[in-house]
Amino acid sequence: MDAVEVDGLRIAYRRQGSGDPLVILHGAFEDSRVWLDDMRRLSEHVDVIAWDAPGCGASDDIPAGWTSRDWGRVAASFIRALGLSRPAVAGLSFGSIVALLLARDHPERVGGLVLIGAYAGWAGSLDPDALEERFAQARFMIEHPVEEWADEFLVSVYSPTADPARRDRARRLLDDWRPETTRALLDVASLDLRSALPSISTPVVVVRGSDDVRSPHEAAVSLCDRLPDARLVELDGAGHDCAGPDLDDVLVTAAHTAANLELREGYR
Repeated sequence: MDAVEVDGLRIAYRRQGSGDPLVILHGAFEDSRVWLDDMRRLSEHVDVIAWDAPGCGASDDIPAGWTSRDWGRVAASFIRALGLSRPAVAGLSFGSIVALLLARDHPERVGGLVLIGAYAGWAGSLDPDALEERFAQARFMIEHPVEEWADEFLVSVYSPTADPARRDRARRLLDDWRPETTRALLDVASLDLRSALPSISTPVVVVRGSDDVRSPHEAAVSLCDRLPDARLVELDGAGHDCAGPDLDDVLVTAAHTAANLELREGYR
C-alpha cells in the first residue's frame, strides 16, 4: 500500500493496472480494502486507484473543523499529487458526495463521474422522515458497539444476491472503523447539494441497484434531472453496494471516455 502527503494529511491508497486512470472513492464504514476484488478485475483494463479517505483505513484522521470545501480540496489535491490529468472518478454512497464536491469545487480535476448508490447529500436525497431516521441510525452507530448494529446495516447495503466474500470483507472492515470518523462525516453527509448540481458540467453516470433500500430511486432520477450531462444506469437485482461485473463495465467505459475527452481537448 502506498501513501502521499496531501495538504498536510497522509492519504493511503492502492493502485493496480495500467492505462486510462480510474479513481474510486469508497463509502462510509469501509476503506479501500472493500475494492480489492474489484481492483483485480478492473486492473485488466484500466489504471485503478482506490484511496483511504481521511479518517479511514491507513489515512490520517479528519482534522477538526473540516467543511465540505475541505473534502473537495483534498480529493483534488490527491488527484494532483498522483499526477493524474482529469481522470474518471467513481464514488460509492458517501464517496458519491465527495465526488460531487470535487466536481463542484474543482471541475478542472475531473474528466467524468460515476455516482453509485448516490446522494445529493442526505438532505438533498431523502425525505424528512427518512432523513431523521438516517441521523438516528448514525447516532446509534456512534454510541453503541459494532456488534449491535453491523448485521442490520449490512442487510441494508447488500442485496441477498451480493457476493458473500464482499459482504464478509465489509463486516471485517466495520471492526476497524473509527467512531470519531462517523461524527466528522455527518456534517458532510447531511448536505443538500441540489442547488449546486446544475453547475456541474462534468459527464456523469448515476448507477443504482434496483434493490437499493438506502438511496431511493427518486434520488437517482433527481440527480439525473438536475445534472446537465447525466444518465441513469440501473443494475437489476443489485443493492446499495452494487459492485460486480456489471458495474465494472460502467467504470471501465467511464475511464476510457474521460481519457478520450482529455485527448481530444489536448489537440485543440
